[in-house]
Amino acid sequence: MFATWILFIFIMLVIPYLTFEAGFLRIKKCASMDAERGYRSKLSQSSPEAWAYAQKACTVRYMAAGIIMAVVSLAIASSMTLETPARLAIFSGVIVLFQAVTVVCLIATVEQGLRKRFGDKVSA
Repeated sequence: MFATWILFIFIMLVIPYLTFEAGFLRIKKCASMDAERGYRSKLSQSSPEAWAYAQKACTVRYMAAGIIMAVVSLAIASSMTLETPARLAIFSGVIVLFQAVTVVCLIATVEQGLRKRFGDKVSA
């Protein structure tokens, strides 16, 4: 059962870690629009100002979300009584689904911010 718990904790923390790392890597690696990395959408690439806003918004939001997802996931996991591997597997799926939805919501908030600030400058 100990190995199952180690796997559970690993699975539960993969998405928060990758989200935090994606935000952290944007600090220096996505400075220019020519970079292969970064928040690359049609709207974010419409102007240098939109690019800078998108990278800054992603950096802050992704790093904060990674930390918050990890803390919430660990807090919920520590409060649950998971005696059997089956319950642990189901709970792992629920946590990963919550984290995936959070990442999709992050993308939506960045796009919404871009539309508010730069939507009128881009022809649809």
